[in-house]
Amino acid sequence: MSEFSRSMLDVKEFNGEETAASLCIDCARHTSLKKMIAADCTTGRCALCARDGVDVRNPDKLEPLVMLIRALIRFHYDEHEYNPHWGGDSVMSLFYAADNPILEPPKSNLYVDDFDEWLNWPVYPDWDKGISVFAGHDDGLRGMNFAISRTNPADFLVLQQRLQTENFFQVEPTLEELIAPFLKDIEILLPEAEVWYRARLGESAIFRRFPFAGWESKIVRIPWLDKDIGAPPPPKAGFGRLNRAGVSVMYLASDPYTAVAEIRPHPGHHVSLGGFKSLKTIRLADFSPDISIFATSDARLSLYAVIQAFDRLMSMPVTPDQRTPYLLTQLLAEVLLRHGFDGVRYRSSVSTGSNICIFYPDKFEFVADCSEVRRVEGVAYEMTTVPSELAPGPEDRPYNRRV
Repeated sequence: MSEFSRSMLDVKEFNGEETAASLCIDCARHTSLKKMIAADCTTGRCALCARDGVDVRNPDKLEPLVMLIRALIRFHYDEHEYNPHWGGDSVMSLFYAADNPILEPPKSNLYVDDFDEWLNWPVYPDWDKGISVFAGHDDGLRGMNFAISRTNPADFLVLQQRLQTENFFQVEPTLEELIAPFLKDIEILLPEAEVWYRARLGESAIFRRFPFAGWESKIVRIPWLDKDIGAPPPPKAGFGRLNRAGVSVMYLASDPYTAVAEIRPHPGHHVSLGGFKSLKTIRLADFSPDISIFATSDARLSLYAVIQAFDRLMSMPVTPDQRTPYLLTQLLAEVLLRHGFDGVRYRSSVSTGSNICIFYPDKFEFVADCSEVRRVEGVAYEMTTVPSELAPGPEDRPYNRRV
């Protein structure tokens, strides 16, 4: 058993042999955890459900799993939610919440102390050798960790601010330096002949079809086809998430629903759908990579925080009169283009699918078999109540927006 495993767990007798508890695949909620357990799986005892003879992560190689759990804590939670010094309870208390996205709530307390040891020791590993869930006092600048999923790193914010007063070429060297450490980590290849989708409001024509016999007729709609639903030519290309006005790129979605949702139609609208097939292998920069790739150290996790900030910005919807939010991602696209990327993949904010922006639209061809017209019957909105007042109080201070 590895030194990490022995220091983390009480080794107990099981069927006459010394056996350490681990984490079973059933108690892992997050997809990345399930993948990591499956990658080095054995039969053993789970520390959360206390079952024996289940599929668990190899107890001799627990450290990668523990660091991934810590990374997921850092991704989803602000430190004040679990650090007693900031008013929280404990790291372990996070997993007793039924809606936590990381682990199933413990079903037994038999090995919970063991599991708690994993999450808290060592408390402050070296910056490049492990992940800490506590900010500590380090250099005095990081008093508390904020959730990576909704907090933009300082370097990212500085670049956004600079683009309000500086030209692209002045900011570009700093952006190059920021993304250089993770360019290889986000490279993926989209295979040849893969079909992605694009939507456009309306249709190219409407006809009333009369049968050869009888009086009943029906309305037939012809969808926008080929170039009419593809990338606009440069003179007609407006500004977008990853292109300046006058630069022709093609935005595609992984599935029809995402394609339609991305153009935000209203109920009653008719929408044309078109499919586009890749003509060759496409090299993409993926800004929604698996967090496990970066769950080895605080240094690596800090890179993931930057990637997530770009992903959120690319996914964020803006109104036509809002031109400044995408300045940074437009510059990012130009830098990636010079590094040999054919496009960018990012998550959708309106569905579970993903989107891609293709810098060279001619690397995809229109697929007529995927064309159709759909009618939007309804749009659902999910809302939550947030703290609000009619006027600020004496204890309120202006908020420097982090997300």
